[in-house]
Amino acid sequence: MDPNNFVVEPRKPVEGATNNDPLLPSIFVYLINIFAKAAISQFINEAGARPETADPVGICVAAILSEPDFLWRGASLIDILIAKFRIVCPVLFGYRGSEKTEQGRQRLGWWKESGQWISEQQHMDRMTGLGAGFAAISLRKFALSKKQNPYPPRFYWMAMAKIVNTPPAEISNTQCVVLKAMVQNYEAKFIEFYGSAAIAALRTALIDFPARAPHKSAAVNSLEVLAQMLKRDTGLDLG
Repeated sequence: MDPNNFVVEPRKPVEGATNNDPLLPSIFVYLINIFAKAAISQFINEAGARPETADPVGICVAAILSEPDFLWRGASLIDILIAKFRIVCPVLFGYRGSEKTEQGRQRLGWWKESGQWISEQQHMDRMTGLGAGFAAISLRKFALSKKQNPYPPRFYWMAMAKIVNTPPAEISNTQCVVLKAMVQNYEAKFIEFYGSAAIAALRTALIDFPARAPHKSAAVNSLEVLAQMLKRDTGLDLG
């Protein structure tokens, strides 16, 4: 089958690439799809309760999808995984909505089981696991590796920017939960990549963003609490 059906931008042959043919075995594309589903499932089912478990999965994803034999025309097929992220955690890609309406919940990735919305706690657990999982994939360091980073840190920056630039009236608890999960346990990696710019971004995410929220829910307050925890545990003062 033609892999161009599963990547964001059409690809042309790249000199020296391992796989340059216009077609790949359908079973290979299928296996990448199954691997992507397994990673997403792991983020939801394990990292929701224990966000720290997302990091080993992120390492596995980056290692597998950057393997030269698994590239097509010089780039990975991580687009297949990211497409699934876009379905289950749309706020990472700029989607907004009200948690009080059917359409809003759909836009926020609120899941249904047997035709019924899952509980709020289940939804927030899913979002926590997926936020941590996204950070675990997009904040991988490849500086000392000969492999190509399949999902560079700029995508983490873009996702954070799309959340924190939400107009105050449209800020949702889902966004706050995802944002907290993206930052907690990953602030050091973020700063390692972007330095003082990352510190400014963290100040926006954990101080300015929740301050603009019209309703001070537990999810909103958790961002400010995280800022306090970072100051206490790491000395990072975002105030």
